[in-house]
Amino acid sequence: MDWKTFIRSNLDQVLPYQPGLREEQIREIAQVDRIYKLSSNESPLSPFPSALKAMQEALVNLNEYPDGSVNKLVNALSERYQVPVEQIIVGNGSNELIDDIAQVCLEPGDNVVYCWPSFIVYRSCAQIAGAEYREIPLNDRGTFDLDAMYAAIDEHTKIVFVCTPNNPTGGIVTDEELTCFLDKLPDSILVVIDAAYEEFVDDPTNVKAFAHFDGIRPIVVLRTFSKAYALAGVRCGYGFAPAPLVLAVNKVREPFNINSVGQAGALASLTDDDELARRLVLNRAGKARLYECFEELGLKYLPSEANFVWVEVPQPAATFDALLMQGIIVRPFPAAGGLRVGIGDEEGVSATVAVFKQLFGKKA
Repeated sequence: MDWKTFIRSNLDQVLPYQPGLREEQIREIAQVDRIYKLSSNESPLSPFPSALKAMQEALVNLNEYPDGSVNKLVNALSERYQVPVEQIIVGNGSNELIDDIAQVCLEPGDNVVYCWPSFIVYRSCAQIAGAEYREIPLNDRGTFDLDAMYAAIDEHTKIVFVCTPNNPTGGIVTDEELTCFLDKLPDSILVVIDAAYEEFVDDPTNVKAFAHFDGIRPIVVLRTFSKAYALAGVRCGYGFAPAPLVLAVNKVREPFNINSVGQAGALASLTDDDELARRLVLNRAGKARLYECFEELGLKYLPSEANFVWVEVPQPAATFDALLMQGIIVRPFPAAGGLRVGIGDEEGVSATVAVFKQLFGKKA
């Protein structure tokens, strides 16, 4: 049987998403007992205690479908950010929202513009829709080059993605840069600002993505509970978008796309500002230790405003393998010459530093 007769031909170019290696996958080949998974930008800590309590309480009702409108969470987001409920979208992670927006907006003949390397879903959502994707190199700060992106825009551009802080480099777009970029764009282009790591940002020049959202201009701001809120396993993302786009997304999104446990955990986490602040302090401290290590070893890295650090190494693939054998799972980007190293807990950071020093320290 020729399955090509069933499957859309434009999917030939789409690569399935490759998640980071899991601990159990490398346990048999690693030379140590303790494994540190730092490859997927997850929190090294469990969900907030308040979220764990709320999710535990939700388990008794798993025989019922979740609230398909995600009413409690949407209303809580509306109150917290002072945005009408009709301008709030929720998804199975912000990943699903990117796919849904592309499904709603893109047609063959359109193109999308973004910088690279960045989140692979920007590419795949365009490919699946049959649209062209235009990947612009990052600037030397590991940040989206908005001027170069603007130069790549034409009359067929439908969506531009701006990831800040950027994954995998951690660079940010400044508020001044984004303001200038938005002022030049025509209203025929939808700007999707992916702010999945925004909670981690310390740099005061960082774009305040939500401040640019007014519910009128074609601007979407996406956020997630997966990263700073440590809820990657239950998948819950959200965003702010003009009401007509929200209505269209609700036509294509999966019914009951946010499970009951995820809704409960996200709702409890949203207002637990003290716990969030405590964890951001730990992330900041771990990041500082990685900086110190890379500087001591003479390895070039990029200052990061996220929960990972981009570091350049002579042989990324070989270094990835060497780290793996010592129980440190990172994310390699051989074509870009570097590794994305997640910031673990205190023990995980210590282990990461020790192995990097073992690999790159001066030999006696």
